[in-house]
Amino acid sequence: MKVVTRLAACVFLLSLCLVSTAWAANWPDRPITLIVNYGGGGGTDTSARILAKGAEKHLGVPIAVVNKTGGFGTTGLIELMTKKADGRTIGVGTYAPLTIMPYMMKLPFTPANFDYIMSYGIYGYGIAVKADSPIKTAADIAKAYKEKGSLSYSASGYPQPFAMLKIAEVAGIKFEHIPVKSSTEAYTTLLGGHVDMTCIVLGDILPLVKSGEVRLIGVCSPERLAITPDVPTMREQGFDATLNSRLTICAPKGVPADRLKILRDAFAQAFKDPEFQDVMSKLNMPAVYATGEDTWTDINAVFAETEKNLKAMGVLDQQKK
Repeated sequence: MKVVTRLAACVFLLSLCLVSTAWAANWPDRPITLIVNYGGGGGTDTSARILAKGAEKHLGVPIAVVNKTGGFGTTGLIELMTKKADGRTIGVGTYAPLTIMPYMMKLPFTPANFDYIMSYGIYGYGIAVKADSPIKTAADIAKAYKEKGSLSYSASGYPQPFAMLKIAEVAGIKFEHIPVKSSTEAYTTLLGGHVDMTCIVLGDILPLVKSGEVRLIGVCSPERLAITPDVPTMREQGFDATLNSRLTICAPKGVPADRLKILRDAFAQAFKDPEFQDVMSKLNMPAVYATGEDTWTDINAVFAETEKNLKAMGVLDQQKK
């Protein structure tokens, strides 16, 4: 009798395992929602939508894209973290709201509140000057400062000032930071002669580079970028002014491992889609892939580095006042 009972128990447990496996194999069984933390029509929204379109082919269900704007990109992430960690709601997580704004605002999250599916691109940044500027390379910055007695730059928010902080440290100088509200304002202040240089998103300044109105003296990426192959990195020129500003796909913390793997595999395949790659090229947005694990490692390191940078700039002290 005991043998029969044990056999029945084993059969029951085996059936549960088979049912669980079947459920996992059939997931997802309903549409997925992707929350984009910026408005429609911009580079973040456009790239995320085309990536989601590619992932749909591998997931077998539609992905509904919803824009949740506000709070410097944090509103969408706040909305995401309130959702059930079942893999059915995912979102775009970008550099500033994930790694900077938790220090600048009272927020209910840090990067640790999310699971990371992948990174699919970066916001490439560069240091630009007017075409007639005597500053032609990064090495000319210290010389120009000595001759002029001061240097100023424009930047539309963070993380651009972090790059300028590193440049100033290496060159042994101090920049005057002129904060502006947009990339358009950043380069118009440059063209108008109100600042000596600007640290700006490459996609926003490239048209002026191509027209010959401005010159890029370096890019703030770990390696040279395909959209600016002839422009050396600041690191190549002896200035470790690297900004690793990723676009990620993430989910509320705690998504079951089997579902997280399905999402990661689908989005990894979507990244390879020629349509996605073509759109990223047209947006002048470098398409750079990283696994979910590598994305988390990088985001966590950047989060810690951001605190150091903000302290060095005195920003955190100002926030406490």
